[in-house]
Amino acid sequence: PAPERPKPAKSGLSFTEKHRLEELPAIIERLEAEIAKLSEFLSDPQLYATAPAKFQKATAALADRQAALSAAEEEWLSLEEKAAG
Repeated sequence: PAPERPKPAKSGLSFTEKHRLEELPAIIERLEAEIAKLSEFLSDPQLYATAPAKFQKATAALADRQAALSAAEEEWLSLEEKAAG
């Protein structure tokens, strides 16, 4: 009988993970742009006094985008490390 060939080691990323790794930079870029826009909006010193509801909404949106950015960056790093082996 022919000797068994060793099975090749499975590559690091699945198709879904590869696709996600390709789309994450655009997601990160979009989140960074949204954070910059919200930060600029919140930099108005009169905003809280003149429109407290808008201030609260923008503050909550900023916190949400920052959390999403952090998660996306962590996911990207994890996938990059997995791809590297």
